[in-house]
Amino acid sequence: MAARDDLLEKAEALDDEALGASGAKQDELRKRAAGLRVQALGEKPYPVLVCSACFSRTGWLDENGVCETDAMRRLQDSSGGWVDIRDDRPRYEDGPSPVGRRVARALGLGRGRDRAREWLMWIAPGETGPVDPEEGWETEAPLSFERPAPSGPHLLVHFDTRSLRFEDGAWRPADTTRGGKLRRLVPREFPASLATDALAEAWSDFKEEVAAHNRAVWAAEAERREADAAAEEERRHARELESGTSELLR
Repeated sequence: MAARDDLLEKAEALDDEALGASGAKQDELRKRAAGLRVQALGEKPYPVLVCSACFSRTGWLDENGVCETDAMRRLQDSSGGWVDIRDDRPRYEDGPSPVGRRVARALGLGRGRDRAREWLMWIAPGETGPVDPEEGWETEAPLSFERPAPSGPHLLVHFDTRSLRFEDGAWRPADTTRGGKLRRLVPREFPASLATDALAEAWSDFKEEVAAHNRAVWAAEAERREADAAAEEERRHARELESGTSELLR
């Protein structure tokens, strides 16, 4: 792990240096940073490639050696800025309206076991979030979906995250979360024709990255809450001492 962290620190240093460079020098620095991140990820049964345009890690490159994002950008440029590429990411059903949920909660409906089951869909209690369901808690949830590649007959499998917030006893889409989006190493797209075991390992690695991100967010929040509780206990103790001293002086 130390060697991996060292590689990632060096990659970030190269990215920082690239911000002050331009042209071929900037591209060289970003390419070296990408190579270090591939090295940090280690040997995998799935492809870990580097886009020749943006230097991001990907599991699929088109015939020009660019990732899906840059391939789509080039299609948009060549077609006058419009490409009919559907967003096939799975969408969360809204279910009952917020008002309906509040009414149900006031009547004691949908509480207890249903609320706990909903919480456990995306939270490992005490590990990636609070032990008990908590209104307003936010998390990043992994998701996968398929869509056609920008060019060729390929179908791509995509990994992504969805920001969620626990509201009225249910998970709802959010714009972002308190920890922001995770910094990933695992590529986010692969050809659907990839061997099943390779895709399964890529998906497992991606989910672990998401879980690690959520664990770090909860660890920081838990530490903050413990510090706040300790400070409040000190204030309470000080008030008690002050009150006792006042009684003695009467």
